[in-house]
Amino acid sequence: QTFTTGTTTPKLIEVWQQKAMQHIPVPQDRIEEAIARKRASTMLMLGSVSGLSGFIFVFAIGVLKAFPEFGMHDHYCYRVYDDHRLKPCYFPATVSELVCRPEEPTGKVFFFFEFVGAVLIFISFYPTSLRNVYIGDDNVACCGISWVSLRQYVPAPGMMMLSAIPTVPAAQADALDYFCIALHLFGALLMFVGYFIVEAVAIGWGPFKNVIPEEKRQYDPRHVWIRKTLLTGIIVSYIVFCVLQVVLSVGTADEGFDRWELWANCSSLKKPVSVDCTLPQLVEAAGWTMKLFKLASFGSEVLCGLCVIGSHLAIWHYCEERRYDLPEQLKDMTIEASNDGLLLADSADPSAEKQ
Repeated sequence: QTFTTGTTTPKLIEVWQQKAMQHIPVPQDRIEEAIARKRASTMLMLGSVSGLSGFIFVFAIGVLKAFPEFGMHDHYCYRVYDDHRLKPCYFPATVSELVCRPEEPTGKVFFFFEFVGAVLIFISFYPTSLRNVYIGDDNVACCGISWVSLRQYVPAPGMMMLSAIPTVPAAQADALDYFCIALHLFGALLMFVGYFIVEAVAIGWGPFKNVIPEEKRQYDPRHVWIRKTLLTGIIVSYIVFCVLQVVLSVGTADEGFDRWELWANCSSLKKPVSVDCTLPQLVEAAGWTMKLFKLASFGSEVLCGLCVIGSHLAIWHYCEERRYDLPEQLKDMTIEASNDGLLLADSADPSAEKQ
């Protein structure tokens, strides 16, 4: 049945909402499979909500730190070694830099929510449990590895690496720190680009439409536009982020960028501070022109992360598995065994008696 626009639009929406809430009966011989698949959808949702919470809380904390009007006395607006007011306040160009200190609230919150979310998504095994993402095991990406396996073992571990391996500001990084930075960036590549590719193959986005036969895709065509829109948001925001990172990495303090220098009087201050005097410290924050570039870079990374999480939530919302109507009672194995004569057989067998 089709509906036209205008007065029938609310009716169309109501029909879709009713269908989305309908329970799907499960055949008696497929109950165990249905339980596993519904569990996968639930864990995917919980992992996505956890990841979403991490980005939201960290963004909120970052805003509080960057604007002294909220009453925060932080190193973003005051130099760590002499409390000199920075005008304008410092602002990180990436989420990674915002959460780079594990001892601070941003680092703790981001690590907990993102790592827990990645673990939940990983152990859900949703790529082989949900019909709207499963494309079969015969479609090989490369080296005999299927697209389904890549979806299972690339984005979620990348998210774990991103949250568990912190980075440091480039001005304070030494040779060993660059190992962490490289691994952190590799995790981001697996999470963002890896997920983009496997999802693009699954729904036939753009140039990935003919990678696998269309009959292998089992999504609902009425909702696939949402997943394609989120996928477009991922790739566009990621490209913008990478371009802005290149621009910000080639600038100097003389061109209005942040100025990091070794503070000569670091060890002779009257104010007790916990500052590593061997590392460059922020002396002067970037002007508003460069700060706008940094805000754009930060915002594009946040948008990319939100699109990835939103894509997972869209998969969960439109999957049939979350609407499976499971039995209200589990089988009593004692009764089942008794009906099959197993209990009598065990009691008659002397070897079955416990010592």
